Amino acid sequence: MKKLYSLFALGTVLFAACSDNALPVSGSTSVPNMENNLMPKSPVLCSVMGVTDFLEAIEKGCIWSPEMWGPTTGYRVRTGYDNGTNTSGIWTVSTYPENAEIEVEWPGNATAEYDSMALADAIDKCGGILCGTVLFKGTNNIPDHPIYQSPHRFLYIDFYLAGKDASGKFEGVDARDMGGICVSYSGGFYVLELIPDDSLAALMDHTTYDDYICNMGAVSKTDSSVKELCFSWDNFSFDYMFGKVPGKIYPSKYDVISHLKGFRFVLDGSYSQNDYREEFKIAGISRYNTPKVPTNNLHPVRIDCEPVAVMSSFCECDYTDDRIDILKGDSVFSSYYYLMQNLGDGVDSLSEPAKACFGSTTKELVSFFNKKMSIREKPCDNPLPHEIMCTDGTTSETLEYTELMTEFNDRLAMSYQDASAIADSLYAHCMSLNN
Repeated sequence: MKKLYSLFALGTVLFAACSDNALPVSGSTSVPNMENNLMPKSPVLCSVMGVTDFLEAIEKGCIWSPEMWGPTTGYRVRTGYDNGTNTSGIWTVSTYPENAEIEVEWPGNATAEYDSMALADAIDKCGGILCGTVLFKGTNNIPDHPIYQSPHRFLYIDFYLAGKDASGKFEGVDARDMGGICVSYSGGFYVLELIPDDSLAALMDHTTYDDYICNMGAVSKTDSSVKELCFSWDNFSFDYMFGKVPGKIYPSKYDVISHLKGFRFVLDGSYSQNDYREEFKIAGISRYNTPKVPTNNLHPVRIDCEPVAVMSSFCECDYTDDRIDILKGDSVFSSYYYLMQNLGDGVDSLSEPAKACFGSTTKELVSFFNKKMSIREKPCDNPLPHEIMCTDGTTSETLEYTELMTEFNDRLAMSYQDASAIADSLYAHCMSLNN
């Protein structure tokens, strides 16, 4: 569960930074029009020809690229996993719940049909990307979430990797070879969520595997209006914000990744009390495309594991002293914000100097949270094996990863020791101005 972020979401400090019961989507599984004015003809998708390797793709002449979608690739995501029905990668928009008092204002004509042409006019008017404005209406009619027992509503923007089968159901694919996903976007997207196939979704209840977006990432070098953010499979974590069944064993992350229907971009409108508009863009999607990790000379932690494949990788440059400083600052922020949340009648009851102190200090400390969320860059050139598959179907972490993490966590624990004391000192200083 995202415990730290759940705490933040209860307040207003981070709201501006990150501001299947969905609407039915109609349409057929017939072959949609895949062209727009930026793409003269439709490419052949590799998966239709049974191609799963980049070099084989070159030989067969089909499309296989790290980029899955962007301003010049048409009205749909080129997933490379199409199941032969030509229905993969089509953008769909829905709300949770149905009566969520949410409207989307598109720059052109748009329909709710499941067809690549449904948002074609809007994409054309956005210059080849998906853009629009979501209106969260201020109302008291938002129903309580069935588990969380409070009003929650979301706008979902999805695409599906394989598309629909002959019966009209979305299929799952084994997406482990993607390594993850990189996105170019703007707007208050909350999380990027993995959509498991129906068999696993039935076991997930209201839990998900997701990771935060929240206006994080590096400004794109090709389009300064959007940010770029990469998610390796390791970045996605188990989220049970809306509750889980005690004692139940849920599908693992790798179960979901190997039976993955697609990805979901989530805009959260749960906390807006008045009419609230949020502009958004999805400008690009690509595979994480981590370089191939050598599969020879692997060193699993489990001595009974006979390795057969690398499941995930890591970069040594992600575990530096700079990262420790950022995480320490974020820990100070967490402790400081907790003290503020438990301040008697609240910050508004204090004197103006004290309120100004709390406001400016919080603003400074939030930067550590933002830096922590922005650490994820594009994959490094020399990844090392993190988790490997054994011949019996189980997995094991590598000795290299566990040794590095042990050392890193030891250094991190030392830096955390005085984080609480720093937060206490900052809090006491602001309170001293209350007179």
